[in-house]
Amino acid sequence: MNISDYSTNVKNLADALASIRAPVDDEDLVAVTLNGFGKNYSQFRTSIVVRETFPNFQDLITLFISEKMRVVGISSNGGSHESAFYSNSNKSRGRGDKTSF
Repeated sequence: MNISDYSTNVKNLADALASIRAPVDDEDLVAVTLNGFGKNYSQFRTSIVVRETFPNFQDLITLFISEKMRVVGISSNGGSHESAFYSNSNKSRGRGDKTSF
């Protein structure tokens, strides 16, 4: 299930509960949603849980989409943060660099 379908299902369940006068507060909605992200996103989940304040539901979905795009981008490039750092750190940028722009 993709994130759009998942978030729609969670939101629909919360709306259904609200319609029978059993509303789910936003913090609980965020917590339940985080639990459904799966093992591959445990670091993301931890980064949200340790925040001083929880994001609201919509912000959580936006953050998750950004994280998923980051993860997919790293895996599709076959690279890692270390290799990106290495390739950037080997470019000369000092005062002695006579490269003109």
